[in-house]
Amino acid sequence: MSLAPRPGGMLLATLMGALGPAQAQTPPAATAPAAAPAYVDRVIEGLQPETLDEDAGYDYDRAGWPRFLKLETRLGTQPFDESQRTRLGYSIYGLLETPNHGTLSLDGSFTPSDRQGTLTLRQRGMPLTGGWLANHELGIISTPAPAITRLPSRVFVPTSILQGAGGEWENLGQGLQLQAATGVPGQLQIQPASGFERLAGRRTALGAQWRPGADGASDPLGESRDGWTLALQHESAQGVAPVGSSSPTAPRLDAHATLVAARHEGAQHRLQAKAMSSDVNDARGTLAGYWLDGEWDDGPRRYGAGLYRLDPGLNWANLPMANDVTGAHLSTHWRTRQWSAEGSVDWLRSVSGRSSAGYYATSSARWRLSRDSNLGVGMALRDYAGRAWSSYGDYRWQNGWGTSGLRLELEGGASQGSSRLLSYDQDWAVPQGWTVSTSLGVGHAGADASTGQPAESLWSSAVSFSAPVTSRASLHGSLNTEHASASASRNSLNLGASWRIDTRWSLEGNAIRSTGRSRTRNSIDPLAPPQTAVNTSAYRSFHAVLRYELQAGSRSVPMGGKPSDGGGRIEGTVYFDANRSGTQEASETGVPGATVYLDNRYAVRTDTQGRFEFPFVASGPRTVTVRNDSLPLPWGVVDEGQAKVDVRLRETTRLSLPVQRSDN
Repeated sequence: MSLAPRPGGMLLATLMGALGPAQAQTPPAATAPAAAPAYVDRVIEGLQPETLDEDAGYDYDRAGWPRFLKLETRLGTQPFDESQRTRLGYSIYGLLETPNHGTLSLDGSFTPSDRQGTLTLRQRGMPLTGGWLANHELGIISTPAPAITRLPSRVFVPTSILQGAGGEWENLGQGLQLQAATGVPGQLQIQPASGFERLAGRRTALGAQWRPGADGASDPLGESRDGWTLALQHESAQGVAPVGSSSPTAPRLDAHATLVAARHEGAQHRLQAKAMSSDVNDARGTLAGYWLDGEWDDGPRRYGAGLYRLDPGLNWANLPMANDVTGAHLSTHWRTRQWSAEGSVDWLRSVSGRSSAGYYATSSARWRLSRDSNLGVGMALRDYAGRAWSSYGDYRWQNGWGTSGLRLELEGGASQGSSRLLSYDQDWAVPQGWTVSTSLGVGHAGADASTGQPAESLWSSAVSFSAPVTSRASLHGSLNTEHASASASRNSLNLGASWRIDTRWSLEGNAIRSTGRSRTRNSIDPLAPPQTAVNTSAYRSFHAVLRYELQAGSRSVPMGGKPSDGGGRIEGTVYFDANRSGTQEASETGVPGATVYLDNRYAVRTDTQGRFEFPFVASGPRTVTVRNDSLPLPWGVVDEGQAKVDVRLRETTRLSLPVQRSDN
């Protein structure tokens, strides 16, 4: 494989040079496209042309390559910091479209007092000779994986966050995809400016995927295509700490894991088989896992079936995953214009014999009763390694007040405490530009012998709002309170304000106060990924952000477009859909630090409120995707984490992307 343009050290220099005054020249290349005229609206005779709001107030620089720059200065305190020391932080996000080196972007932050920060440089869609496209990342990255291994499966394989470098090279004509990454593992921190907490050791990941008989079509390698696809994934960890250990004196381990996958797709079916081996230099030796997933379509119905066997102690290069289980599962999904229903059942048995054979079953359905109302029900039942169950009923309707929702949740079982919770959600009809939503809940929790939790009554309330103060200023906030009669309660307040000083400068502030602890809820799915510990102790923090944004360059090539296209803007939120309603309620918060992709080419991370944006996107249908491996466990994406949107010229498209627990 011959690499035509060599990015090397020119990545940062090219990006920073072009983000300034756009005097850059197109680098020489044999494949450089002819210059295209900037987008110009067609003028209808006798109709006054529409004024572009984004150009009001300053002279838009149309010279040079399309580019976007956002600089932020942050002043604030860190959550869970008892000293409440005020820190100053800086962040930058830049994007540059080049004709011959793909899309260049940087995403970084730095806190001088702590000498910590993050920086990610990305180069996506760079054309190489022989029909290859290259994606490169440097800094804080997620380990890459072959496309078919990222598709939803009954068994979840974890990934890690690295401080290092990674690359992905794909050739659609040959059906090939290659990946490599190496770096120091760690954990991301979010407020007031992102940081990276390094962990011991080093990780190296390799991947390859091949689609025999590829015809050179332009569909991404992860899209559904008829025929076979083969993949190989390997990860090696050197000098890492044992799973769950944070002690600096803990013995260091070396671990290796290899995964082989084969997938066949037809017009009405999909079949995927995976086999993995894991080796840690301890007493466990070499461990193995096998699983098979299949789906087939029958009109509006989709059926699924699978088998799996996971050795006791199985892990992915010392990253925890489901283990010590063998079983089979069946699933079905029906969808029409008026209703949808789905269900699944697993028959399970412990490989080591630590528990007797059992089952795990889930079902859910939603009916559109009328144009203004719908009803949903669901249940999960486990009789394996202890009995547990959960269920819900959800009714939503539109009325003169807005949109209302009534929800009943029930949980119980021998291996967990019982609970009953009734909640009422209201999304109020308010003037344009305003949003107001409320939530009220009452319930009762039984005693839980496994955790020592006593029986108690519960009630909760929440309100969230956003309100314009002027045409350039707005307020937003949320208040949540949870009370338990016999244990700690929790209250949290999040207030913020934003002010657009002019078309380039804006000011934003947030204050957060939280007291008490929330009741924890564990997943009852035997194959659910091990949960990540979350600090729910009391804290308070604030931060103020001064933001500068610059958008410039020829409009001939907006994100995801082609010469002479116009474009709009995409703004959105990734949020924890705790009640699985598909709508963000007042009590549901955003997901910080999640990675969001546009058309699998442009990447951004969500902020502390779970918000993200793509500033200039080509008009037409676009795909926005949340990466599952960037979410805290046991939360996962819904419908493969994708949302199809239609971007309109000069308009802002807003969307909310839910993530849900893997319980039911």
